[in-house]
Amino acid sequence: MLFTSISPEAFDSKNISEDIHQMNDYIKNFLVNAPPSHEIPFDELQEIRRQGGGLLAFQPYSNQAENREVGNGNHKVMIRIFNHDSPDFIYMHIHGGGHCIGAADMQDQSLEKISKNLNCVVVSVEYRLAPTNPYPAAPDDCETAAVWLIENSKKEFNTEKIVIGGESAGANLSAVTLLRLKSKKMLDPIKGANLIYGSYDARLTPSAIRQEGSDEIFLLSYAMIRKFRDSYFQGDVDKSLPDVSPIQGDLRGMPPALFTVGTRDLLLDDSLFMYGRWLSYGSNAEIIIVPGADHAFNAFPSETTTSVENKISEFVKSVL
Repeated sequence: MLFTSISPEAFDSKNISEDIHQMNDYIKNFLVNAPPSHEIPFDELQEIRRQGGGLLAFQPYSNQAENREVGNGNHKVMIRIFNHDSPDFIYMHIHGGGHCIGAADMQDQSLEKISKNLNCVVVSVEYRLAPTNPYPAAPDDCETAAVWLIENSKKEFNTEKIVIGGESAGANLSAVTLLRLKSKKMLDPIKGANLIYGSYDARLTPSAIRQEGSDEIFLLSYAMIRKFRDSYFQGDVDKSLPDVSPIQGDLRGMPPALFTVGTRDLLLDDSLFMYGRWLSYGSNAEIIIVPGADHAFNAFPSETTTSVENKISEFVKSVL
């Protein structure tokens, strides 16, 4: 069951679907027998995922994708392209992973599916990862990719319409990229934002810290949130800056946004609050709330996941 508004029913445990219960049981049973993720070095965690291990293993490579280096001047960024002969738009995708793990080629099968089902070119950004490359390396790379895409989309892909989006840290970087494009007066080509269980406040929202001191098991734990944050924002970074916490930004004139989050996700408040802020600035926004769903729930096949994918497809078509 999905809810498209903030209401008490969305948070009632009676409305958690059976497939979400089964998904949560699977996640808990896996994690209870695994070392805590925050105790594993990022490079080891990345290699485990790339070799097909862990809960969020990399998907098999697609032979439909090609890598390309783009950018201007001395700043170059690698992007992974799923091309389309006659696209209706371009989906600029930014992967998740707490700004510290993940890669543009980690969701090849899902991105190929999006390209085919929505008749679009998909461009996934290979941004630099912390802690080796802390803030602002990742948003600098995403901005460079976005500016290149806006300036070259017609020539390269025969369309000027762009939808931006991503999951978790990717949703954060999508929002930050939108704020940077706004400052450059380059928002017009961006027709929509698909923001899935993002992190929008580096100071941490109440739901993000609700697990502190608890034995309850979540896919994204409080300890892991802290590790990601402290590895990405090094030194004396002001966590109230919009470029760090986009919930603090001026969201006037933003493209229509769709927020998606599960009620079990520790980043629940980030989406609820950001959705409200989007609306309060006069920008259009919708929300999908999935009762009982944990972080990254849509990485697991289920009827609910399919329903969410269909809702996202409807949203994208509506903004075009």
